[in-house]
Amino acid sequence: MSTTLIQELATLLGAENVLTDPTERRFYAQDVYREGALPLAVIRPGSAGELAEALRAIAREGLAVVPRGGGMSYTDGYLPRHERTITVDLLRMNRVVEINVEDAYVTVECGATWQALSEALAPHGVRTPYWGPLSGQRATVGGALSQGSMFLGSGRFGPAADSVIGLDVLLVDGTLLKLGSHANARGAPFFRQYGPDTMGMFLSDTGALGIKTRATFRLVHPLPVARHLSFQFATAEALFAAMGAVARADVVAECFAFDPGLQGVRMKRARLTDDVKTLGKVMKAAGGGVAGLREGAKLVLAGRGFLEENEYSLHLSLDGRDDADADARAAIVRAAVGAAAREVGNSVPKVMRANPFADVTSMLGPGGERWVPVHGIATFSGAAALHGSCEAVFARHADEMRRLDIDHGYLIATVGSAGILLEPVLYWPEARMLFHERVLPADYLAKLPTFPPNAEATAAVARIREALAENFTAQGAVSFQLGKFYPYQSGLEPGAARLLREIKALVDPGNRMNPGSLGLGI
Repeated sequence: MSTTLIQELATLLGAENVLTDPTERRFYAQDVYREGALPLAVIRPGSAGELAEALRAIAREGLAVVPRGGGMSYTDGYLPRHERTITVDLLRMNRVVEINVEDAYVTVECGATWQALSEALAPHGVRTPYWGPLSGQRATVGGALSQGSMFLGSGRFGPAADSVIGLDVLLVDGTLLKLGSHANARGAPFFRQYGPDTMGMFLSDTGALGIKTRATFRLVHPLPVARHLSFQFATAEALFAAMGAVARADVVAECFAFDPGLQGVRMKRARLTDDVKTLGKVMKAAGGGVAGLREGAKLVLAGRGFLEENEYSLHLSLDGRDDADADARAAIVRAAVGAAAREVGNSVPKVMRANPFADVTSMLGPGGERWVPVHGIATFSGAAALHGSCEAVFARHADEMRRLDIDHGYLIATVGSAGILLEPVLYWPEARMLFHERVLPADYLAKLPTFPPNAEATAAVARIREALAENFTAQGAVSFQLGKFYPYQSGLEPGAARLLREIKALVDPGNRMNPGSLGLGI
């Protein structure tokens, strides 16, 4: 890369926003799980105009471009494939452009975090239908729309892509596309369907087709009264049947579950009642006063001993227009869950809802272990079989996992009325990365033990994880966060795969936009 390009980028963006220090480049070459090639430089544009000018300058050098949001990927989504790469950190492009309560939409720059967007909307009494992942303290709007994302609000409203109605996208040569509701040259960005849905192909593209700079979302008024329910099940089959029934009832905002393995990990973390700030948020969410004190007392009394270690636990949050409506919806849930379940203390969903954007400490285990997930989404009727096929993968690797102290568990969640997400999570002893040291709170890291480098266990985890991803594809499951990890191309119908390659060639003929993402350009 010529010194001239660095100087040009520094002139465009400010020298402080063009990073060439080796340690900085190494940080940007890492995600939650592993490290890619070091980029030649990292740029931090402050506006779409600045970014467009930078992309035009980079194009003259023929360098690859990789967009990065909050950095919460674990599928090589923003890891460079080779060193002739410029990484684009979008975090400075974080303004909330317009909040239009009357017409029920919000426009926001894609470097904004979900927490920042939620906080900007709260004084207006509105929020987006899907309102963020649990990592929303760091995860960005653009990252979720690029990678695919679900959690808060997903029980009713599905994933992030189902709530967005307009996009601005910059192509690798600096060309600006206005898509969805943004395509209306003379009207407000209030309605997505304006002719062919060209916006859809840029959703969940993992940055392979362009860089998202602005997005418009629908707005809803959140219902004011919440109810939280938790249940336990003796078998996975009973759990999956109940989750399908609840999803079809269409009354819950969040519906998630832990298997005994992940439940044990979650309960090993600091006691739910130890964090005074968390306790205060639960009390505030209950309305303060006597009601808040009552909820706080329940949480303290519950501690963490309310979940049986060898059972599956299901946790749900739902909202109603008033107490009677919320209670009626809770009754629908209890009827859908049925007699196979035992209702238990509701501390887990209550704490999660009161503190939705907590520190992203789960990327290390409670004993300092490294952590990485893999996931697939199945039909309601196929979830139990998918779980069984994953268990078969773990059984094939059981001896190796015992020898190398590799543990696993499952996070399970419903995605609207479409299906059930099954997310096996692997834990193993391994040294931390620079990414963990920078992203996680210093006081949290200080409490955890550390491990020496453990290449053998890490290689085994990679093999198991790849086997799980191949199993998901073979079973017809679908996934978010495709990045450069999942065998996406082999899971596509040939015509769909060919169309995607043709679109890639049209918008990125030199294969410079995030090479290797979605299996393109390999």
